[in-house]
Amino acid sequence: MDIMVRISKEKKEKDFRMVVIPSGRDKIGIIQTKDYGIIAYPDKKDFEKIGEMINWAFNESDDKVIENTSDIKIEKQFYNCSSYRKVTNEYNEIWFEFFKGIYSISLLKKDGNFFVTFKDENKEAVKHIFPEKPTALELGTKVMEMFEYKERYDGIIE
Repeated sequence: MDIMVRISKEKKEKDFRMVVIPSGRDKIGIIQTKDYGIIAYPDKKDFEKIGEMINWAFNESDDKVIENTSDIKIEKQFYNCSSYRKVTNEYNEIWFEFFKGIYSISLLKKDGNFFVTFKDENKEAVKHIFPEKPTALELGTKVMEMFEYKERYDGIIE
């Protein structure tokens, strides 16, 4: 079973919004986000709580086909944005994945209207592979480190 959890963080240093969405499958078997998730305003140093939210979404993710999808677009439902382009402008994104028995997180970046793999100055994908399923504290800490790295790169935090 392959799983992907979508983790988005508003590009703000304080009072930021975080969105965590589990996944399922569409009718042809492609991984798709579910119609529910967590919208939170956590403290940026509350690593364990952030990891617990991500673990909840991981446990909610499965290979079941999502039969009934919401008519509400994801940008309205979770992000309170008028368009998906606004989501890509106002949020950074990380995917927590379990693929072929490997747990990893990957930092993404905006590319037009979509998110693609973020590469550092050495053209290497910013990704972390865990040797085993991470604890909530390990997961939350690593995710927030990656978000801070991206925000420093973008000049949002000094």
